[in-house]
Order: sequence, then C-alpha cells, then structure tokens
Amino acid sequence: MASPAPPSASHRRRSLPPSPAASSVGSSPAFPPQKRHRSGRPPPLLGLVCDDGFYPALDHHPSYKPAVAVARKADFEFHFVPDVPDRSWGWLPLDTRDGRVLLRSKFSELDDDIDDDVVPNPRFHNYAVCDPLFKRYVLLPSIPDNLTANEEGSLVDFGHCLAASHEDEEDTSFRVICVARYTTKLVAFVFSSVTRQWRIAASSSWSALGAEEPPNRYGLDCFDCVDGCFYWTVPWVDKILVLDGLKMEFSIINYAHRVEDGLRACVAVDREGKPGMLTVGEYMGNGKFRLSRIAKQSDSESPNERLSENIIELPSYYNEYFTLGAAEGFIFLRGIPGD
Repeated sequence: MASPAPPSASHRRRSLPPSPAASSVGSSPAFPPQKRHRSGRPPPLLGLVCDDGFYPALDHHPSYKPAVAVARKADFEFHFVPDVPDRSWGWLPLDTRDGRVLLRSKFSELDDDIDDDVVPNPRFHNYAVCDPLFKRYVLLPSIPDNLTANEEGSLVDFGHCLAASHEDEEDTSFRVICVARYTTKLVAFVFSSVTRQWRIAASSSWSALGAEEPPNRYGLDCFDCVDGCFYWTVPWVDKILVLDGLKMEFSIINYAHRVEDGLRACVAVDREGKPGMLTVGEYMGNGKFRLSRIAKQSDSESPNERLSENIIELPSYYNEYFTLGAAEGFIFLRGIPGD
C-alpha cells in the first residue's frame, strides 16, 4: 500500500491538550501480525490509503484482484481502533509501510478553542499503529518529558513516519520515528514496539548540517520514503533534508535548482541509487503539463554543479496535476479531469 496524501494545513496545525489515555500503551491481543513481505522485490502496489478511505488498483492493473480482496476485508475507516481522548472522532492515516498504517487522532472541526497559530507539539496528539487487514493495533505513548526537557530552542514543527524494517528485525516488530524541528537543531525520536518506549536516536544542529534554519515553518509531515531513507523537500526550495532510517543519521543534499512556488516536489531514486527531485508543472506555457526530474550528476556540493533534467509530457485529458509523493519505487500524481 502506498503512503497517504499529505494532510492539509488545518490538520497539520491543530493541537489539543494531551489526554491521560495517551500516556499508556494499549494494544489488541494479537498485534503485531505474524508475517511481513520480506524479499528482494518491492511489494506489489495494491492502492492508496487516503484520508477518506482506501482506493484499490483498477481493473487494468496487475494487482487488481488482490487489491479488491484487501478492500473488501480490511477496515480502512479504522473503527477497530478506540478513540482517545473523548473529543476525538476517528483516525487520520499519516503513513503506511509493510501492511501497517500509522494513525493520528482526528478532532472535531467545531472545537472553537483550537488556535491555528499555536505552535504544534507531538504530545498534543494521540497516535496508533494498526493492521487494517487483521484489525490489530497499538496505541503509542506520548514522548516523555525527560527526552524533550533539554532540547535547545523552541519547537517549530514535527512529523511522524513508519521506519523501514532492519533485515535482522523480527517480522512482528516495528518502529515509529518522530522528527522534531527546533530553532537550533533537528531531533529524531524513535518508538520501538519491542521496548514500548521512546528514545532519542539522532540529533544534529543546523550548522553541523551545513545549513541555516529553513525559512518555511512547516513541512515535516510531507515526506517521501525510498529504500529506508526519508526525504523532505518542503522546508527549503533548493535543498533536500535526508534521514537514513536504518543508520539514523541526518544529512542535506544541496541543489542549485529551485522548486517553483506552489509546487510540491517529491523525491525518487534512480537505478544507481541517486535521488532526484520531481515536480509537475505547465510545460513551456502551452497549457500542457510535464513531469520533470532534476538530478545531480555527481556528489559535488558546488552550487554551480551541472544538473540533468528528464521531462515526460503528461496526458492532456487532465486540466491540472499535483504530486502526492513517492514510495516503494512509485510516483503518485493526482489529476483533475477536464470539463
């Protein structure tokens, strides 16, 4: 299954006081499931998990039959996961990997006491990891105060994602990563299903990464996952933030190419393992849309380094295209049909 589309700004910026229920771990009796996809090939694409449900592969796709079977049996409205706290109303999918879905509790849009300008805090939300096919779940505890008390600077933004599995990990285990952005540094907190605890797994100052603090305030909830690495393009227009989810190391890739305003770039890796930025936009002002991939031709950090560009013209029966992201070797686009 592919990762869900990035949440809207209204969902991204909402916060509520933490619930007592969030301070303990709850789970269904038989979670996690017994076996996961573990082979040299990427898992088959079954469909997209979105805010409003599961969209299975269509009848012309090779995965159509298993996708329909999953859609019929699985619960992608997540009714089997209990609501916490009382004012929540269901769950919002944030990420999917290895058949699991990372969830965040949703709150009523009618709550008048929610301030959109409040700085977000991961302790203000409730999170869960579930298996929608076998209807199993784990409620995650809040990140303990003792892990965040010594962080320098104010919390600016954060995002949660499901880590890729290590080869030596049990099939039944999983990890959740929370990347927190402070004014002076980045911190990666990791929850392990084995220990049922959070820990600090990586930390780096902006200066150690060779960059200044990004100008954009939000963006850590919009990421792409390729071969166990997470990529963020939103905080900057000419850099890619990278977190190696296996080594737990931060790094930055500098690009002379700047992403156009209003375009959401995603990251895909070629056969040689080199990442490139992909955007969708109008091509040459002629009303036609193209998918463009910009890639560095070497590992040089020179701002004048030559970049390669590949352009694919997209079908003309859509009036507009958007990039939803990239995962498991696939690039996901959304098209708005013409009248």
